[in-house]
Amino acid sequence: MKIRYKLAFLTFIYIAGISFFAVISIYSWNKNTQIQQSINLGVQLQKDSREVKSLMKDIVFDLFTPKMYGQVRSLTYSPRSAVTLSQWKEAVLQYKKTFSDFMSISNFVKSSDEGLRDQYFTALMMNDRAMEMLKQMEGTLVFLREQYRTVDNLYNKMQKDESLTPFFTEVQETSYFFTNSFESFMNYFIKSLNEEGDRLRRRIIMIFIISAGAVSAISFLLTLYIVRDLSKKLLKVENTFRQVSYGNFSVKMDINSRDEFGEFSKTFTTLVTNLKENVDSILNLTRDIGSFISEGSDLRSLLQLVVQAVVQDTTADSAFILRFDKDGTAIPEAENGRTIDVTDQRILLDYFSRRIIRPTSFIQYRPDEVADKDSELVNLDAVTSMLAVPLMVEGRVFGILAALKIETENNFSDLGITRLRTFAEYASLSIDNFLKYSELIEKREAQYQALSSQVQPHFLYNIMSGILGLNSRGDSEGIKMTIEALKGMLRYIQSKSNWSSLEEEFEFLEKYLSLQRIRFGKRLEYSLELDDGIRHLQIPRLLLQPLVENAVIHGIEPIEEGGCLNVRAIMVRRLGEKGADIVVSDNGAGFETGDLDKKANIGLSNVRQRVQIAFPDSSFLIESSPDSGTRIELKI
Repeated sequence: MKIRYKLAFLTFIYIAGISFFAVISIYSWNKNTQIQQSINLGVQLQKDSREVKSLMKDIVFDLFTPKMYGQVRSLTYSPRSAVTLSQWKEAVLQYKKTFSDFMSISNFVKSSDEGLRDQYFTALMMNDRAMEMLKQMEGTLVFLREQYRTVDNLYNKMQKDESLTPFFTEVQETSYFFTNSFESFMNYFIKSLNEEGDRLRRRIIMIFIISAGAVSAISFLLTLYIVRDLSKKLLKVENTFRQVSYGNFSVKMDINSRDEFGEFSKTFTTLVTNLKENVDSILNLTRDIGSFISEGSDLRSLLQLVVQAVVQDTTADSAFILRFDKDGTAIPEAENGRTIDVTDQRILLDYFSRRIIRPTSFIQYRPDEVADKDSELVNLDAVTSMLAVPLMVEGRVFGILAALKIETENNFSDLGITRLRTFAEYASLSIDNFLKYSELIEKREAQYQALSSQVQPHFLYNIMSGILGLNSRGDSEGIKMTIEALKGMLRYIQSKSNWSSLEEEFEFLEKYLSLQRIRFGKRLEYSLELDDGIRHLQIPRLLLQPLVENAVIHGIEPIEEGGCLNVRAIMVRRLGEKGADIVVSDNGAGFETGDLDKKANIGLSNVRQRVQIAFPDSSFLIESSPDSGTRIELKI
């Protein structure tokens, strides 16, 4: 349930509770008022009944003993009674009215307990009986006042007239009924009404207390539930935002509810996912470009990789890179995604050729927000939205990276704009680094070629010196074998590739040492050891030959006999990658390592420089001392 619905329901509970208490209060007040009015009218009814009975007594005394009644009344210093039949009738009418009001107000007892309801109907019956008796008595009194007004002794006269004899009984019964039966019953009835009122008040108070407790409990529990639910969700939101502020974009809010927090959780997850994708897209581009850049890569392929990443990692349907030539013409260099119409391509090329954006600006095109200066873009057909940001290289605008939405209604969001600008900045750095890397590769290649050109003449000079030595001894067979081996070695040297495998390098060393063996005879013994796991490991061509040649010329040649040379290459693992430890050792003359530059000349210094260029993380160690031989260790 939505939070607003929960709060509305809680408000409804409060209002309903207050309204219920108000209704209960009004109902209680009305009932109490009715009961009190009933009791008051009951008391008034008793007074009216006594008044009727008193006036009836006065009328009887005035009829039968007018002189005595007058004398008795005179004893109280009061005038003779002026009681008339009309006054008595008025008293009877007042009684009837009071009884009617009393019974109408007490009508609520019809639906109450059975005993009170019986008393109610009994009161009606007794009143009907009283009205009949009063009506009959009224008829007799009217008759007596009209027919026997002048009779002196009305009592004796009525005793002799049998038709008037029942009058005395009627007066007696009426007086008794009002005095004992009716008044006693009304006292009991009023007392019952008072007790019923007390019970009703207690019942209303009990209902009020129970209702107030129930409404308070429901309101409290519902409020507690809502507050607890909101607090729990707000705490989860706070923790999630804290994690995101720390840079953890993988965190999830995980509020699976149907209220606003559930919708907020989904929206927040989408936002964090977009932020993570934005970061990951840059990382992916970094990884792709890092693995792409090599000696054989070219600028156009790099730009193609950038536009491909823009289409894959953003909401763009198409992306392209334009490069500005010297005269400011926009030249397409790379494109990816959906192709656009030729007319749209021409419009965009013309537009960008006339407008080179500033380094810190960008172009955002929307059909409904086209400025006057961009009015020519109105002619674009399928392009519905476009972003264009500059590519900066060494402080100048190299070109433009543009992203397009084609035939879609949604425009680029602020996050999409930020992502594209980030792409452009990283692409600019990558292009700058690539150009500098390419320049460095060209310089390194030139340096490497220069070093290689130093090795080859020096190597050939030493071989030719060996042939001359054989010729001076008249060893024609040795010369022939040397020339045959030299032919194979020249093919290896003249290869167009600057790299070769360790296996090929060791085969070359075998030929070279076999030639030197012809020259030195038994003075030179050698051995070559190569692990099978690194036979195909690539190294710069002629990397080991100068080391072997240096060992032969400066180590073995100065000693008279027992010269031994060993070349060994074993496989090793460094940081999970395959490598090699190569050792070239001899038991020759040796030298002081302080005189390394003088003794090694071209050979050792050349190899060291080539190793540093080819394997920046490698190591080149030399151990030597006079008359103890030399050991050179190369770790690649």
